[in-house]
Amino acid sequence: MALPTENRIDELLREELKQWGVSEQLHAVESFVTPEGILAEVVVRDASALEEAQKAVQDVARKLEGEGFSLLPTVRALWQVEEVRSIGITNPPGAPSEMVGALFKGTLKSGARHQEVWVAVTPVALGVLRPLVTKEQALLDLVRAFLLQRLSIGGAGYWDPIREPKRELDEDAARYLRWRPYEQLRRSVDLVFRTVEKARNFLESLNLTEKRARDFHDVLEWLLPPAWAIAPGERLPTSNYELYEMLLASEKEDLRRYYFQELERACKDWPKLKQEFPQVLAA
Repeated sequence: MALPTENRIDELLREELKQWGVSEQLHAVESFVTPEGILAEVVVRDASALEEAQKAVQDVARKLEGEGFSLLPTVRALWQVEEVRSIGITNPPGAPSEMVGALFKGTLKSGARHQEVWVAVTPVALGVLRPLVTKEQALLDLVRAFLLQRLSIGGAGYWDPIREPKRELDEDAARYLRWRPYEQLRRSVDLVFRTVEKARNFLESLNLTEKRARDFHDVLEWLLPPAWAIAPGERLPTSNYELYEMLLASEKEDLRRYYFQELERACKDWPKLKQEFPQVLAA
C-alpha cells in the first residue's frame, strides 16, 4: 500500500480537529512522511484546547494504524512569557548549595490558560552570564529570553511547560544566552553582503584558499567574526564553528538558508561578481 501524501495527512488532521472544535484555535498543521513513520505537528494558539487537539490527533493515528501506517505526532501550544520574578530562596530546603545559583518563577500565558514555571540557574551559569548582568532586571530579562527560546522549539524536542514546569538554566544554556550565536552569525552574513566591496573581499578570500561559496562549512571560516566585550578571565568562543555548534538544528538550517538567500541576492544585484569569481561561485 502506498504511503499517504503529506497533503492527505494534513487534510485528515484538519478535518478531525474541526470535528473536535479546535479549528478556531489552530495555528499550524504540518506533516512529513519518513521511512520511520509519518511525523506530524499540530500547534494551537490556546493551551486550553490541547486536550481536544490531542484526542483528535489520536483518532487520526488510529485510523492510519488501521491502514498500516504509523503516525508520530507532536501536539503543542504557543506560549507567551507574561512575567518573570526572582525568588528570595536561592536553594530549596535541604538542597546542596552548589545546586542552584538563583531561582526564578515565571508565568506563561497561552490563550485563556496560565501556567507557572520554575527556572533554577546554576552557579556556573551565573558566572557565564555575569558580564551581562549589570542590574537585577538584566538577569530577569535573560531568564525570560531563556524561556522564550525553549518555548520556540517545535517538533519532538519541544518543551511542554504543563508536564514539565521546572527547567534548569545550565552552563550550555548560559553560553547560548551570553554569545547569542544565531544573531551573531546572521549579523556576520549581513556584514559580508552589505556592499559590493565587502562581497568582493569575501569572495576573494575564498578564491585565495580555493574554497567554494556554496560550501557552507567552508564559508563559516571566512564570515567576519563578531566583536565582543570580554570580561577578564572569560572563556569566549574561539571560532565561527564553535558558535555554529551552539545552534539548534532548526537554527542551523535557517542560517544556511539565509546565507544562500543573501548570496543569490548579491549575485543578482552585482552581476560582475559572477564574472570575477566564476570558480568560487560555481555550483
